[in-house]
Order: sequence, then structure tokens, then C-alpha cells
Amino acid sequence: MSTAEKKLDSNPEILLKKRKNADRLRIEKQQQAKHRAEERQKQQNAKKSNNKFVRAETIVARKLASDRENERIKRVTKFDKMNYKLDDNDDKERLLFVVRIANPHMGNIPTRARKVLSILRLNKINQGTFVRLNKKVEPLLHLINPYVVVGTPSLSTVRNLIQKRATVKVDITEESDKTITPKEGEDNEESKPLEGHDFKIIALNDNNLIEEKLGDYGVICTEDIIFEIFKLGDAFLECNKFLEPFTLKEPVTGWGPLSKLERLEKKEESKLHQVSSKRNAPLNEVDIDKFIESQI
Repeated sequence: MSTAEKKLDSNPEILLKKRKNADRLRIEKQQQAKHRAEERQKQQNAKKSNNKFVRAETIVARKLASDRENERIKRVTKFDKMNYKLDDNDDKERLLFVVRIANPHMGNIPTRARKVLSILRLNKINQGTFVRLNKKVEPLLHLINPYVVVGTPSLSTVRNLIQKRATVKVDITEESDKTITPKEGEDNEESKPLEGHDFKIIALNDNNLIEEKLGDYGVICTEDIIFEIFKLGDAFLECNKFLEPFTLKEPVTGWGPLSKLERLEKKEESKLHQVSSKRNAPLNEVDIDKFIESQI
């Protein structure tokens, strides 16, 4: 009888234990992730349901503002359906940086506009993302024109945003399922799992992470991401998805006299800058370099 036939075709007991523990830990991590998601949803609902007294005039004003905004969305959608023509020869793409601003009216944001904001990942005020402007994206920007400001950033602005404000989402569920190898002299029957959440947001300061996620597209460092974003390269979509929305600072902070003066000047400027509700009106474009200069 050969040695291969004598060898038992079975796993050792310690491997069976590890597999059993791995299955149990995976189920526990899934249940913990579900519980954390439910807790986060409860906290968000608790923040929204504030029991403040609201005057009847305020309710009526909000209702009228919401109706006007719904009518604007209908006009914009109707105009796009009647006048939408896609000509590949005239489709000139350019880079835009879109920043979410405060709502200009008291009404609720319509569902269609809120969905566009969600697609662009602009769920909070003072968040911004890069967008490739073309004839397919322009109608979407007109839907959310009152809620955002857009502009063409320069190379220095793109570099400053990515180097100073770029963050990425790292999934640590798999890392939390990993086990710590015991040292010599410790009990190795059961290993301790690493504790962690579902994901975490970290600053983009590691080229190894970039090469791991975007190496298949020829992007291996921060400078490659800057080049792909600014030049609208072939890997623009992948790089833009890899980056989380940029969270900018408030333009005016503090309670001193100079801060109060700047806040008043900013309020007066906002009164002069009126956004047209017409579909054929231009986008709410500003000097984006100057706009985010003090917010990086």
C-alpha cells in the first residue's frame, strides 16, 4: 500500500474548529452591522422629529414654496423632453466642480431634484464633487440649479482639493472578520476577532491604497488621480467614484466684529445673486476658485 493511500483524506481538528469559528463570527458581524444600521436610522429620525412649535403662516409659506418648486421641476422636465438633441460633434465636455448650498426657499426639495442630488452624492450642505459636463449631464444640473453652485476649477484648485480634502471609504468588514494570531505560550484553540465597524472614512494619504483600488486603470498615486480628474481621462469615472464627496468648511466662522462684517457682506451679495427659474437660463456658475479658496 502506498503512502498516499495510507494518508487520511480529512482535515485536522484545529482546521475544523477555525472554520466553525469563522462561520460563527461572520454571522455575528452581519447581525452587528444590521443592528448598527438600525441605530443610525433611529438617530436620524430622532433628529428630524423635533417638537418645535410652528406657526400656521410658516406652514402655508412652506406649502406655497414647495408648489412653486414642483412647477419649476415640471417646466424644466417638459423643456428637456421637447428640446433634447444629442449631437456628438457639438458635445464638448469640460470639468465642473459642484458645491451644495443652502436651500434658497422654505419649501421641500422635490423628489426628482433630491434624486439627482443623491446621484451626485451631494447629501449635505458644503459638499462638493467633480462632474464631467456634457449634454447628458447638463439637464440634470438644471434640475438642481437653485441648490448648487458650479464652476470650472483650475489645476491648482483640483490639486489643493485632492491633497488637502480628499477622503476615501474603506470597507473594514472583512478586516474585522480576520483573527489575531496568538503568540507563543497563549491558548490557540480560539482566536480573538478584530473589532471594527462596517466602513470608515480615512484621509487619502497612502499611495498603496490607490494602487490597490485603481491599479488596473493605470492610476497608482495621487498625481495620477489629479491628472485623470483635471484632464477628464479614461479613468475619470473610477477616480471620481473612489473619492468621497469633498466636505468644505464654512466660509465665515467666529463671532468677532470682522466675522460679523464678512457675514453681512456675504448676505448682501447673496441678495444680488438671483437664480432664474427658467430652463433656458444659464447654470449658477461662479468663480469656483475664489469660492472655495477660504473653504479648503
